[in-house]
Amino acid sequence: MDLTTALRERHSARAFQTLVPTRDSVERAVSNASTAPSSKNGQPWKLFVALGDATDRIRDRLCACFDNGVVATPDYRYSPVEMPPEMMERARACGFGLFAHKGIARDDKPARRENDRENFRLFGAPGVAILTLPRVAEKGTFLDGGLFLAQFLLALRGEGYEATPMYSVAGYPDILRQEMSIPDDRLVVCAVAFGTEDPSAHVNAFRTGREPVENLISWA
Repeated sequence: MDLTTALRERHSARAFQTLVPTRDSVERAVSNASTAPSSKNGQPWKLFVALGDATDRIRDRLCACFDNGVVATPDYRYSPVEMPPEMMERARACGFGLFAHKGIARDDKPARRENDRENFRLFGAPGVAILTLPRVAEKGTFLDGGLFLAQFLLALRGEGYEATPMYSVAGYPDILRQEMSIPDDRLVVCAVAFGTEDPSAHVNAFRTGREPVENLISWA
């Protein structure tokens, strides 16, 4: 597919087929993503990847933490303490929109909790990648990591996969370090659940809105 199509059609899949991605395809995606720019070519990113049975083990442990109410202890704070109003409005629209698409009422707490649990189930994806940065990372290092992550998502599309980046899973970094041999000197930034999208799943028809261009640009 051309670049414009890849960009316009990329979305976060929330249901996957069981077909396990091949190591070769993942390596090609990582190789293509690694062309991302970084300050002084520092390339601070590193991925830890699990496929098939290894993903299932991680999925089971993450779900056990969620089910047992284990307090999340991420390596860093994702959102500001006070989110800007326009960001909060879009976040709420996304959440309420997904609930409406799935037929979940606002007062249906069990269904909403099950929806949250899907994150830790990795949406049933057969593959998961954990993006890490050096523990000494500063804000600029996260900029580099984000550039790589964006290209990795598109590179996976080039291999025929869809992917969903998730901060929620990073709330249990000790589980990820144990299961994926992530050293202590690496920050767990996020997880990326990936695989072949299930086109028959109703949830995969959900799309979030985007701000019009005129709201995104201020001309000098």
